Amino acid sequence: METKKFKIAYWCVLLLFTVGMLLSAVPSVLKLDYAVEHFVNVLKLPEYLLPFTGWLKILGLVPLFIPVSKKITEWAFAGFAFDLIGGWYCNFSALTFAEALPVATYMVVLCALYLLYTKSYDVRREVGLV
Repeated sequence: METKKFKIAYWCVLLLFTVGMLLSAVPSVLKLDYAVEHFVNVLKLPEYLLPFTGWLKILGLVPLFIPVSKKITEWAFAGFAFDLIGGWYCNFSALTFAEALPVATYMVVLCALYLLYTKSYDVRREVGLV
């Protein structure tokens, strides 16, 4: 029964995390005007990084939905951690603390997602499902 609770919680938090990542990744990949303006003029980052980071976010979501192996899923979590920490630092450096809070919020969501993933994985291993 515990496994089912962790699975449901994992999927709910994963959907919330996915919405946030897609809301930042899709405009980056499509190089929408407001995304380019923020990335280049506000954050002072080169424009060629914008679609690159967008595609990495989209590709990083795949192992969270379809866990091929534990190691690849762990690398996806690490990639999101680096992305969000870097994104928070860039926003905090260029803007105010309050304007950098949305990125910090998704860092907390990522931590919750990772804890649910590890707890769910540990329970499945104890039962012999993995």
